[in-house]
Amino acid sequence: MNHAFALDERASGYHDDHTAQPLLRDVLADAVNNRLLFPSATDLRGFSRHQHKNQLQFSVQTAAGAFFIKCQDLEYLPHFAAEQECLLRMLATQTMAACAPLALGSLKRADMQPMSYLILQHIPLAVHGDWFSAGQQLAQMHHHTTDKGYGFERMTWCGETAQDNRWNANWCDFFIGQRLQPLLTQLLDRGIRLAHSNRALQRAKEILDNHQPEAALLHGDLWSGNIGFNPDKHLSYPVLFDPASYYGDAETDLAMTELFGRFPKKFYDGYESVNSSADNREQRKPVYQLYHLLNHALLFGGSYIPQAESLMAKL
Repeated sequence: MNHAFALDERASGYHDDHTAQPLLRDVLADAVNNRLLFPSATDLRGFSRHQHKNQLQFSVQTAAGAFFIKCQDLEYLPHFAAEQECLLRMLATQTMAACAPLALGSLKRADMQPMSYLILQHIPLAVHGDWFSAGQQLAQMHHHTTDKGYGFERMTWCGETAQDNRWNANWCDFFIGQRLQPLLTQLLDRGIRLAHSNRALQRAKEILDNHQPEAALLHGDLWSGNIGFNPDKHLSYPVLFDPASYYGDAETDLAMTELFGRFPKKFYDGYESVNSSADNREQRKPVYQLYHLLNHALLFGGSYIPQAESLMAKL
């Protein structure tokens, strides 16, 4: 389905603040009726509206507090449900803060197609803060492991790409067969054949062979756009959002932080103060970064295709 059809601001009729108010009030009322928010949440005091790709987003002030609301077509509900589960799983570790999911649901209005929504805790965020603590807290979150193997209880999405999270006892088999190979197949289905892919895949297997790390809880898509800092001058703290979680090698989160420009040095100092680097980490890093480059090549094309080919050539 063309997601933009349902929620394009002009097509939906919610092209200005005045006409968006009924949508917001209905979403808040639905959450209250399902006992997910306090009744005073229906007292809308103010909001700002944003368009992110095919998704409508609102920063909302109500008598019950501030919320961040995402609205998408009905078929997007499993994505929101996965995001909710990932955030709750990270919050349950009591290590690193995350934007708490408060309500998930669907809504039908006569003047638009059925839609899904996710209501999150609204936290004002700054780009920079205590990076040392961010590294420490991520390392502590990575101490939360599972003995089920590598994977997750449900499908998650990295961007718009579904992740095969079926449990697998072998890390090499999981990462090659459930991360790298599916992306190469999807690219090929679109007529995009990447140079060096077969040799790079074989080399990745050699690098990961016999590497059986602890199955750590991961953010899964940890770049600078998915971490922020509460700007409170007395107690600034790091906050995670937009996760693509599963249980896997903790090094995959670190590799992602170095793909599109490294995090500040204090972040890695903080991480190393809790978790020391494993042997051959630098050898595995390009294998883990390849997953995200291939995903960007699939989602956005353009320069990400030669970047992925270049990385595969290095492998």
